[in-house]
Amino acid sequence: MAMTRPVIRWTLTLVALLLAGVALLVLLARLALGLADGLVPRLEALLSARFAAEVRIASLEGGLAYLDPHLSLDDLSLSTREGDRPLLEVRSGHLRLDSWQSLREGLPVVEDARLEGVTLHLYQTPDGGWHWPDPAELPPELQPEGELDLERIDFWVGVLLRQRAWAERVNVVLHGRERRVAFEAPRLLMTGDDRRAHLEGELRLVGDPDVAMQVALEVLPGQAGFRDFGAALQAELRLDSLVELAAVLGNSQPLRLDEARGEASLWGRWQGGSLADARLALDIERLAVSHRDAAGERHDLELDSVTGRGQWLKGESGWQAWFQGDAESPDASEPDVPAPRWGPALPYRWHLSGDADGWWLNTSAFDLGSLAAWRDRVPLPEALSRVVDSLDPRGRVMGFGLGFQEGEWQARAALRGVEVSPWQQAPGGGPFDMWVEARGGSGLVRFVGGDAATLHFPEVFAGPMALEHASGEVRWVYDGPRSMVSGRDLVVGWNGAEVSGGFGLSVGSGARGGFGLTLALEEVDAVETPLIEWLPVGILGDELHDWLADGVAGRVPEGSLRLHVPLSGGRDERVAASFGLDLAIRDGRLPIAPGWPMLEGIGGRLRLDDGVLDAEVTHAESLGVEARDGRVRLADERLEVEGQLATEAAGLRRFLLAMPVEGMEALDAWQAEGRAEGALSLALPLAEPEGLELDIVTETAFPRLEYRPLGLAFRDLAGPLAWRQRGDEGGLEGRIEGQALGGPVQADIDTLQGGLELAGTAETRALLELGGVTALGERLSGRFDWRGRLGVGESVSLRLESTLQGLAADLPAPLGKSAGETRPLRLDMDLTEGRLEGRLGEALALRWRALPGGDSGQGQVWLGRPASGSWPTGAGWWVDAYLPRLSPAAWGESLSGLVGAGSGTAGGALNLREARLASDCLHHDDRCLGSFYATARPQSGGGWRLALDGSLLEGQLDYRPQLAEPLDIGLARLSLDALMPGSREVGSLFDEIATPPEPQPLPGWVGDLPDGRLRVADNERAGQRLGPLTARWQATPERLTIAPLGLTLGEVSARGELVWEAAGAGASLTRARLDLDGRDLGTALERLGQEAVIRSQETRVKSQLAWPGAPWQFALERSRGSVEAELRDGRFVNLESTPARLVGLLNIDNLVRRLRLDFSDVTGQGTAFDRVSGAATLYGGSLETRGPVEVVGPATRFSVDGSVELARRELDMRLGVTVPVSRNLPLAAVIAGAPVVGGALFIADRLFGDAIDSVTRIHYRVLGPWTAPQISVESAE
Repeated sequence: MAMTRPVIRWTLTLVALLLAGVALLVLLARLALGLADGLVPRLEALLSARFAAEVRIASLEGGLAYLDPHLSLDDLSLSTREGDRPLLEVRSGHLRLDSWQSLREGLPVVEDARLEGVTLHLYQTPDGGWHWPDPAELPPELQPEGELDLERIDFWVGVLLRQRAWAERVNVVLHGRERRVAFEAPRLLMTGDDRRAHLEGELRLVGDPDVAMQVALEVLPGQAGFRDFGAALQAELRLDSLVELAAVLGNSQPLRLDEARGEASLWGRWQGGSLADARLALDIERLAVSHRDAAGERHDLELDSVTGRGQWLKGESGWQAWFQGDAESPDASEPDVPAPRWGPALPYRWHLSGDADGWWLNTSAFDLGSLAAWRDRVPLPEALSRVVDSLDPRGRVMGFGLGFQEGEWQARAALRGVEVSPWQQAPGGGPFDMWVEARGGSGLVRFVGGDAATLHFPEVFAGPMALEHASGEVRWVYDGPRSMVSGRDLVVGWNGAEVSGGFGLSVGSGARGGFGLTLALEEVDAVETPLIEWLPVGILGDELHDWLADGVAGRVPEGSLRLHVPLSGGRDERVAASFGLDLAIRDGRLPIAPGWPMLEGIGGRLRLDDGVLDAEVTHAESLGVEARDGRVRLADERLEVEGQLATEAAGLRRFLLAMPVEGMEALDAWQAEGRAEGALSLALPLAEPEGLELDIVTETAFPRLEYRPLGLAFRDLAGPLAWRQRGDEGGLEGRIEGQALGGPVQADIDTLQGGLELAGTAETRALLELGGVTALGERLSGRFDWRGRLGVGESVSLRLESTLQGLAADLPAPLGKSAGETRPLRLDMDLTEGRLEGRLGEALALRWRALPGGDSGQGQVWLGRPASGSWPTGAGWWVDAYLPRLSPAAWGESLSGLVGAGSGTAGGALNLREARLASDCLHHDDRCLGSFYATARPQSGGGWRLALDGSLLEGQLDYRPQLAEPLDIGLARLSLDALMPGSREVGSLFDEIATPPEPQPLPGWVGDLPDGRLRVADNERAGQRLGPLTARWQATPERLTIAPLGLTLGEVSARGELVWEAAGAGASLTRARLDLDGRDLGTALERLGQEAVIRSQETRVKSQLAWPGAPWQFALERSRGSVEAELRDGRFVNLESTPARLVGLLNIDNLVRRLRLDFSDVTGQGTAFDRVSGAATLYGGSLETRGPVEVVGPATRFSVDGSVELARRELDMRLGVTVPVSRNLPLAAVIAGAPVVGGALFIADRLFGDAIDSVTRIHYRVLGPWTAPQISVESAE
């Protein structure tokens, strides 16, 4: 107890002292708060000093409610010391502090705070921040220490949630640099109790009745009260009201909000006194923003139907956030990215995580161009930002990561279809698939590309490289102002070749840098792809570049390329680049000189070291000229080529023709066979092509060399030949020996001195073969010497001369000559202009010239006439010949086979356009038939037309082989007097009976005779005109058929056909069918030059005959056939004439005379008849009647039946005579044949007619010779 009491007493004493102290303090607090109004000036001074601004307080009151202090004030204002800018204004305020809770929480807890008419003024700084104008500022104790983080946010949220406050008419005025905007909160409320706390409020623009933002926060205490509170936040935001706010807040920012319509919602959840979950929802009808690029130019972005959802969660070791959203953008307002778009402009999904060491952001796929277009708004690492800014990438970002870890920015990206632009000397290209890593100022790219990829080294290669595949790694480092880029393990397939290597680039800071490139090449095809596209043309000299671009090509099995390009770093100095190339070449191609043929098929090695080209050529070819062991060097713009050559003659000709040397086109007419070997040496200053020096020295061996226009062939030529070129002048020199025209020939060549001297011996046979007239081989023979000169200058000419001594010509005059006779021959040819002139003595002259615009030409030949000075019109040959005496047989025999049938307008192989022939004497069978003139011209449809004239005939002949009847002969006049001898009397039956020679076989020319027709208007014979004559014929190797055959003789027309055909080996047969139809048969005899032994009013005769041999070998004793004849109303005239026997093949004259029936005293003009009819058969020289031949007269009728032996000229016939006799006339008188009685009977019959009513018929037998037969009476009736 003793000890307890002192303890209790001292304890109570201590408590009493404590309570006394508290009471004293409360008393002092009450006293101080009660005197607050008097402390206003001191408080204003204190606050003015702390805020560095002018502070005014209208009134201030304070006190204690129990133990809780409270304070009230009116009209508090802060302004700048100049007083022209307000900073803070409070109309009235009341504050009561909960002392117990403040002591408990360890921080001020406001139990009751009421503010009214609060206005805060903020002013914009030049960099876009907000503050009070200097020197005004918040006191240090009111400024947050360090950076604001989530823990500090949670702390201050907990502090605010412990307060109880109301505020009405709170305004915030933002004074921008260009505009001013004011917001007001009609009411802000913070209230609650031990079980909960509630915060709510709304915000709107001054003058806008619509609420811009509403916020509500509900807080629940945790196990430790509000220290570990839990809370829920919900905020609704109307975006329309943010446009004016953004216009002030973002005036100086790259990104500016131009238009917004829609809503945004925010939810938050605190747990254990810290933020654990936050969510965001966006539903924006339209959003328009713009940004300013580095040049200060703004670009618009308009988005429609923007939606998004996001969440933030706190974890045990950090936090994570997700966001996904979508939007539609009109085409006109998309970001500045190249088309086509590879994906969305912004990622659809975002993931953000962080902890105390840093944070990391991952996104879904988006268009890489958007990253480039908005790189100013994205906090990229410096390395990545500078890469994006330099390379302008396009493509698709499949995945993107960005963060700040380990104290530096980092980024990773998976890219597809990426295309980048070249930068400095670093390559560009694409599309590639890439993996990108960036860390601080360094990074790397691993890439792979397909067959659509390209790679472009700027200012190095001529253009982008089209790749089949590509892979490699590119690293970069930004060390302050310097940039270094390197490529490693680069492997690409380029135009079928495999290329590997690397590069390095260093630039920046004004110091010297450089670009280096090393490549290994395999299977390079610089044939299909020009070599210039494989080389770094940007560093080649102009002359070397032009020479390489002029056609240098080849295939490279393996090779290497080395390149170093110094970069001056901005100074004016220029350092030469270094370049090396080492290539193994096959199938190469190399230019010799501008315009010269290319060296092709090159095998060897090419080295190019800093502009000096050195090539070793093991094999090469140029237009058939082969080169080996060669060397090509190009240094100091001077090209040198050396090598050994070997070529066939055709290759040498092609090479020489391709040389850009004037006059070389003359070689086009030459064709050679053989081989030449030699050496080539060339030196050419590329800047001065006129300084060309070229020597081609060869040893030739040509078995054959032909000048094609003439078909002139040289054989076994051999000797040295050299071509020497100096600038634009060049020439051929040497000596060649060989064979030509059947004899030796030699040529001394020096084209620089004018040409070739030729000499040799020619054989006639070779000349005929050259002219294509081998048919004259039997007429021309012998050998003769000749000489000539081939001139080479402004034009190429050839002159040939000879006396032709030794040449024998078996030709008609004037072309024939003996071997010993001399006759000058001269040929002058201008091979450039294509002209030829020639003369053979005084008899023959010719000339020919080529026509411009083609291979055609025109020529003229004169035989026996002087040459004309004028040229004809058109292409082809014109021949004009005059022969005083023309023997067709002799000329035909000599010239047979020279001229073939013409065809077409070309006039045959010689393209003969016109041939004229004139002769005063057409000679045949030692007779001159008369004058003859002919002009032959080809017809447009093919064939020939001959105009014929002269004393022998007049007309024309047409030959058109394409027609069914190619030959058409139409004569207006034909003289038979000259063709038929006049020594024999035509029509003598004895001549026809005479035995002819042995029958001829069908000749071979019949098969070659073209079908045709003959028309002769007038046939002249002994002053008589026969005709017209018409005939058509068809010929085959077996027969010649003339059908129809027609001839008009006076009043009688003859129609029929004639067939001449083969009849076994060595024999032929002629068959004829001829019909006579007309009136007076006597007129036909008169046209044939015979006496008219018979007259008739109607004539009909049909005959068929056949005989061995040709048609002109007709013989009665070998002929067989038949004749049918009928004549009416005629008479036999001049019965003593020999032709009378031909009329009926009977000697009617003798018969009548024997019978003494001579009625000439009555008729006066011969024996009259009413009708003659009959038929006979001819066989073996015997003519036998078929039935009686009847001759019906006015009062007498004759009938003849029997045969005639033509060979023996004998008759064996029966003759019947019927005469009228009166009853009183004794038959004996008639039988006696008294002339007077016969005449009386005829007169009586005419006078009395029917009065004579009886007829007497007498039968006679006629036997014996033709001229004197024996006639005997056999019977009478």
